[in-house]
Amino acid sequence: MSQTLVTEEFLDTYEGEVMFLSQDLDDLTEKLVATLFTQEEVELLSQNMLDVHDVFLSSTYTQHIAPIFKDFSEFIGSINLEKLLEHKEAQDYLCAIIVDVNTYIKQYFIDRIFTDVYLFQDSLQNSIDFLKSSYNTTEVSEETDDGSEVFFF
Repeated sequence: MSQTLVTEEFLDTYEGEVMFLSQDLDDLTEKLVATLFTQEEVELLSQNMLDVHDVFLSSTYTQHIAPIFKDFSEFIGSINLEKLLEHKEAQDYLCAIIVDVNTYIKQYFIDRIFTDVYLFQDSLQNSIDFLKSSYNTTEVSEETDDGSEVFFF
């Protein structure tokens, strides 16, 4: 059986599931942008990324990217919602990554615009690393004896 036929079967098998995941990701993005995000949505987003992980894990052709989604799911599950909502930059990065993931899975499984998942693997990993760094960086300022502010990261 040719690789193209195997890939088509894989895409056909998961197209419906990805459509539902995509809708969930759209809904979660809207809530996050509107700051209507609750702990329940954090848990749902984490589960959705784990579902994406499971889909990518199901094919030998895409297994290499699955750990990125699992790691992302675990990170999302560890998010302190109050901290996220107070940190607009991290919130914006999270939204952008969700939109990117949604775009990738729709273009791959539904629209079938590309067949090489390596196209987005590094970009996705770099975006997640940047989000983690942004989220984990807390800025604290203190006044010095001379009245100027010093920033600690």
